[in-house]
Amino acid sequence: MTQFHERQIRLVHELMYQIKVREAMTRDVITFPPTATYRDIQLCLKRSRFSGTPIVDQGHLVGIVSIDDIITAFDRGCIDEPVQVTMTRELVTVPQNYSVIAASNLFHKYGFGRLPVVSRPGGDDLVGIITFSDILSHLLLKINRIAERVEAHERRLVAHLDQQRDHLHFEIAPDGFDRAGVAATLTKRRLLSRGVPPPLVRRVAVICYEAEMNIILHSLGGFMDVDLLPDRVEVTAADEGPGIADLEKAMQPGFTTANEKIRALGFGAGMGLPNIKRCADQFHITSSMEAGTELQATVLLPVEAAATAASVSASEKEVAHDR
Repeated sequence: MTQFHERQIRLVHELMYQIKVREAMTRDVITFPPTATYRDIQLCLKRSRFSGTPIVDQGHLVGIVSIDDIITAFDRGCIDEPVQVTMTRELVTVPQNYSVIAASNLFHKYGFGRLPVVSRPGGDDLVGIITFSDILSHLLLKINRIAERVEAHERRLVAHLDQQRDHLHFEIAPDGFDRAGVAATLTKRRLLSRGVPPPLVRRVAVICYEAEMNIILHSLGGFMDVDLLPDRVEVTAADEGPGIADLEKAMQPGFTTANEKIRALGFGAGMGLPNIKRCADQFHITSSMEAGTELQATVLLPVEAAATAASVSASEKEVAHDR
């Protein structure tokens, strides 16, 4: 459960960097000219339930008026004066092409409720407004879409596995964090249903997960095959470049070539290949800078486990034949 929550946090963190401000911002913005009075703006904010509004002069963002500014105007007795006299002119804006993590950091730093969005860094042409609620809403929408894609992908894989009981094939995309662990989970489920003892299933699941993450984190994409044979489970994982420069170092616990982004997501501890080798009864790996990396890991089945798996396989084939 802890690992599941950690993966959720990493996913949210990654999405915060991927989502652009323009995707989450509100484009239909209520603005006022500098000649508007604080009372004009106060009545509008009351109707719209906003906490502030930009001041725009001939298409240029020149200021902003907040609820605090209106309260101050009441206190000073200037509620019917034009806002251009005392409006906030030192603006904090966020460009539309920045990630929402930049906007989130500005909210945290200044305590603002909303930020004007401009078309480019240093620009004054207003293109939208973004609030922290906008970011949360768009983030939840993204997460729900990812969950729907994962569920659809899992359903397709399960349907495929129903047809090919002894062989599992997974295509793995680079940076595919939204599907990380799916191959290992489906492999574990299939082996348990075939009667493979849980301790052996756990070893295979670790091999699959670490191989899957290596492809996601360090390659241009690849695949993983899992074969349930009469006396063993074989896992083959292959990727497309850039290869491992020094295999001997790569097999040392703690050695990693992960970049700062991967480390920031909580990966790249340098234990992937050592964990695979530790869990496998037989292990072989080849790598080149031109062709990428391929590894084979085998977990041997004891006689009684192999007999159980074979019995389940035979029963399933008989049922499929009867159908």
